[in-house]
Amino acid sequence: MVSSRKATKQSSALSSADRSLIPTPTFEPILTAEQVSEILQLKTSTIYELTRRRNARPLPVHKAGKFLRFRRSEIERWLDGKAA
Repeated sequence: MVSSRKATKQSSALSSADRSLIPTPTFEPILTAEQVSEILQLKTSTIYELTRRRNARPLPVHKAGKFLRFRRSEIERWLDGKAA
């Protein structure tokens, strides 16, 4: 409980000028495999295959239970060859 009090005191200690320097998070929509297949103009089954770890450069994916979800920025980096 003490640490939460400290955090509250520290955050209230920031001036409005300091708060303007803190970047605000941007919203990026999460894509489904079907949406990625439309973007890349590939079959959905190919998208699933590209996410497998056995590929040399697997498509970056986030698993939500049994569902696969993608971030567009990660897909674009993957296309540029910068993703691991």
